Amino acid sequence: MPTWKRESDGFNGNIANVAVRNLVRNESSGFSFPDTLKGSKKRRFSSKEIIYRQNDRVDRVFMILSGMVELLSYLPNGRARIVRLHSHNHWLGLEGSVGPFYEHTAIAVDNVEVAYISLEKFFALEWENPHQYCQILKQGYKYLAQADRWIADFSTGGIKSRVARLVAFLAKLEYGESSTRVELLTVHEMADILGVTPESVSRILAEFKRTHTLHRLESHSDGLYEIDSYRLQQDARQ
Repeated sequence: MPTWKRESDGFNGNIANVAVRNLVRNESSGFSFPDTLKGSKKRRFSSKEIIYRQNDRVDRVFMILSGMVELLSYLPNGRARIVRLHSHNHWLGLEGSVGPFYEHTAIAVDNVEVAYISLEKFFALEWENPHQYCQILKQGYKYLAQADRWIADFSTGGIKSRVARLVAFLAKLEYGESSTRVELLTVHEMADILGVTPESVSRILAEFKRTHTLHRLESHSDGLYEIDSYRLQQDARQ
């Protein structure tokens, strides 16, 4: 297991139940997740730090409070492939509800903070709060449905259309539905998701910038881009 950066004190049963009940509420309800989770256990990870490894035994489930996490699957030849991305409010490790091992390796894309509960506490929700337990499992089902879309959107069609779909997906993941802003992953990460060469992705992104499909916001040093949604949608349909 990885070395944790920080651990807060105490996580008794009552706090756990309150925290998990509030965790699954929508952010628009006015709750601040860090405030809601006072007294719970939290972890911070730096960019590229491993949160858990594929085939480790599941002993806890996580919720992302901030940042983005990539899930990697290792093939028999040892090659890793990014198979999913998760961000704010998403749960990790839900496969522990049906199997004993983590199915993927979870790695922080940028600085990430998570809250977690033990697997025992998670299972206790089935009896203590079955409604919320079901809501969390529904989120897990939604992730599986997104995995099917991942295959359809990022593995079929021309490279340009696949890059456009990935940019649109990142914008939604990072900033919500109908967002016109996006922070791009590295060229190598995008190429890994799409199963193409970094050079191909770099060429398409350069074209998007020339045609102002992507316009870098100079006031931001973190690579934030404004999207021409109409152009991007047209490219995604090609």
